[in-house]
Amino acid sequence: MTELDDMSMTAAPPPLDVEGMTAAGGAAAQVLSILRRRGMDPARAALTEDRPDGTSEYQAEVYRQAWENSLRRAGHSEYIRFRLSDLDQEQYPEHLRKYIDAHVEARRQQRAQRSLPPEQRQHVRPKILNAILPGAVGAGKTAAAVAAARYAVDQGLMARLVTHSLYLSWLRPNGAPSGMTPAQVLEFYERVDVLVLDELCNEMDDYATTFVRTQTSDLITARVNSGRPTLFTTNLNSAQVTEILGERLASRIGMRAVVLKMVGNDRRRPQSW
Repeated sequence: MTELDDMSMTAAPPPLDVEGMTAAGGAAAQVLSILRRRGMDPARAALTEDRPDGTSEYQAEVYRQAWENSLRRAGHSEYIRFRLSDLDQEQYPEHLRKYIDAHVEARRQQRAQRSLPPEQRQHVRPKILNAILPGAVGAGKTAAAVAAARYAVDQGLMARLVTHSLYLSWLRPNGAPSGMTPAQVLEFYERVDVLVLDELCNEMDDYATTFVRTQTSDLITARVNSGRPTLFTTNLNSAQVTEILGERLASRIGMRAVVLKMVGNDRRRPQSW
């Protein structure tokens, strides 16, 4: 199956009249741009031999590839294999399963609400919004967060992972991946169903720059306001994160959050010298 690059803003020469869509009007061009950013290229819609026939199967494949592509961009290809069944009890697999299940059910109810008249719709949000996975280096935080997000993908949600430092580097002038603007990078991670923000505040000074605080706040605030869950991994405790990002932003991260602290020795078993 042809791999879909969900961050790509370009497409192969189209067998369909995709350029005609662009010329037809701004609305069509906007839809086309959104589909391409999400890895769904209309130019390849007629090429049925390289994708599943059913719409749901095709969407599941798009979501899977979007997830795995995000791991590759973050330099975390080795984590693609992790599932909840690979975790031990110190990594809270059942807690993470229930956490994701709650958001899957919330999304189902939200979709059902859309079929109702506006005056009858109710605001549906899970009780727990964010998951914070703190712990020492090698405690299994990233593996646990990755396994939870992959479970979300299997349940029909789109998930992506990005390290905090990499995300910030993409927002700097000329730092974004080819074909994207900083605003598109923000949208890319702001609107995904489930986000793993890995290594929060990793290797940052005790005091973050205005740029770091502002850009991190924009992402997290947008996700909190829209009710989209974020899993944070960090080597730092809440006091250290507060010192770096500020009390207001640290409060948003911890609001309606569950904390699953990872303990134990370094699972990577590094050699000493």
